[in-house]
Amino acid sequence: MIIDRLENLNCYKAVLPGIEEGMKAVEALGADPAVGRYEFEGGYFMIQAGETVPIERGDYEAHRKYIDVQIILQGREEIAWADLGTLKTTEAYDEQKDKEMLGGEAEYTAMINAGTFWVALPQDAHKACKHTAAPSTYKKVVMKLPVVK
Repeated sequence: MIIDRLENLNCYKAVLPGIEEGMKAVEALGADPAVGRYEFEGGYFMIQAGETVPIERGDYEAHRKYIDVQIILQGREEIAWADLGTLKTTEAYDEQKDKEMLGGEAEYTAMINAGTFWVALPQDAHKACKHTAAPSTYKKVVMKLPVVK
């Protein structure tokens, strides 16, 4: 798991192949991009908006084919992180969706504010769009970059 300020995103180019192309595609949409799915050479991204839900709600997810790069554009969210080895599978890995669902307690949480991004690698089980205290709204980029093996 990586959490950092957006201005430092280029520091992670070696770990996130395709991030430059992805960011150019995001920036081409302007300051307030519309919710939806967008393709770019080297991956795709979604613009999502909503309200957070309690962190206890829902399971963790993990991906094998794609790295998640999530950039908070407006508002904030809390996320939970756990090592895959500490969780139990609740839904088997679905190759089409590139998603496995896992159950377990939210041991590690972090507040992610506008101007901040977080990265979930294949070993990172994560819960997004959550809160521990009061709900908040968010608008974010969820970028999917292929795992390079």
